[in-house]
Amino acid sequence: MSDQQQKFIEQGYIVLEKGLDATDMGLLEQSNAQLYQQAQALLEDAVAGQYTLSNYYKEAADDLIVVPEIDNPTKVCRYEYIRACNQSVREHLVPKLQQYIKGLTGVDFVLFKDKCNAKNPGGGAFEPHQDVIAYNKFKPNYHITVAIFLDESTKENGCLHFAKNYRADLAGKGINRFTTPAGELQVLPSDSGGSKNGNITDEICQQINWQEILAKPGDIVIFDSYVPHYSNKNESKYPRRAMFFTFNAKSDGDFYQAYYQMKHAEFDNPAFHIATPTAHSQTL
Repeated sequence: MSDQQQKFIEQGYIVLEKGLDATDMGLLEQSNAQLYQQAQALLEDAVAGQYTLSNYYKEAADDLIVVPEIDNPTKVCRYEYIRACNQSVREHLVPKLQQYIKGLTGVDFVLFKDKCNAKNPGGGAFEPHQDVIAYNKFKPNYHITVAIFLDESTKENGCLHFAKNYRADLAGKGINRFTTPAGELQVLPSDSGGSKNGNITDEICQQINWQEILAKPGDIVIFDSYVPHYSNKNESKYPRRAMFFTFNAKSDGDFYQAYYQMKHAEFDNPAFHIATPTAHSQTL
């Protein structure tokens, strides 16, 4: 077993510096420019037409999914359904990320979901959470996400923070454990409903040793769906754009279309909006 494999197994995340080269990043910049323009136009049309995004997606089941910032219905917070809407991502990037994951796990993985967080200035605080609780409507109980940074990720603009050695720190606390392909993993207590939906409880957060992850464009961070993580607000003057591609083991099945069919049909379902800085049911 390589050092990278061992590190990933032990802590649930790993940083690969310069995981993507200049050609990869050029394709991603082009893809993001096209998708962001599409997302912006969709929000502006919703405001001008005075219709809700929830109603729109019930009819537009194949369109890019866009979530606005909580304080501005025409500002893009994130967009999703990237593979389906962009050929470069579908044919070039996703297969490359699958090879990275197979190198770490020895197992074939398929895409489960994807998104881009714009993290605009003044916005984008994502509270401490575990991704796995947002995916419990589907069979896989273990996922691996690859985060790709289009901009440098700094403390000022809201870099990711991961729980370091949380499994050992929280051992013996009576926390529920689940059998996964990576062994017995903990699902931490979290809030349900309201503005704190999906947030790990304050009591547990105080017992976690958080480590900030600084990254440059082209660096990638690979993490599983159990490792707790969060990011603060972007206090800089520029966006901190990051794409997240989440995979599940191929042996569990391919759920990408099923996931997004459900998300288009239930845009406001709180299960799809865990620890996010957005308002999902407001009328636009």
